[in-house]
Amino acid sequence: MRNAELRDINTATTKALEQETKRARREEHGRNKFRGALWGSNSELKLRREERDRSRVDSLILKDELKACSRSKRNLSQRLSETESNMLAIVSKYQEELNLATAHEHRVADEYAQAYAEKEARGRVIDSLHQEETMWMDRFALTLNGSQELPRLLAKAKAMADTYSSPEEIHGLLGYCQHMIDLMAHIIRNR
Repeated sequence: MRNAELRDINTATTKALEQETKRARREEHGRNKFRGALWGSNSELKLRREERDRSRVDSLILKDELKACSRSKRNLSQRLSETESNMLAIVSKYQEELNLATAHEHRVADEYAQAYAEKEARGRVIDSLHQEETMWMDRFALTLNGSQELPRLLAKAKAMADTYSSPEEIHGLLGYCQHMIDLMAHIIRNR
């Protein structure tokens, strides 16, 4: 019996050992599974921490860039305002110069029109005087060439002035008339 008892004890011990081994394996498997889950969670947390840290750094960088952009925007706005006022001043200056040039152009055009009108008027007066002079020269030439009436009348007037003691002014006038007749005769001959 002893053998059978030992066998039974041995079998019972073997079964108990097998069950204990199975339980230990299940526990080991559960622990390994738990370790794997912990390792996965740890890795996930590590990744999330890294993402959070990167996000914080990116956020700080973006905040700094936003501040820089805001400063740049203010500077550009200020420079644009200054440039705009400078451009308005330049446009105003050139507008004023354009207005002065336009006014000067109008003055010059008016002066030219007035000078041209005066020139035209002088030309008409000169033409009129030339026609008048030609008419009188032709009449005088007809008088001198056509007859000796004028020189004969002048000679008669001189003789009368000599015969009757006439004042000196009459003799001066008759001498002037003779001079004018001679001058006109000379002009007509050289025409």
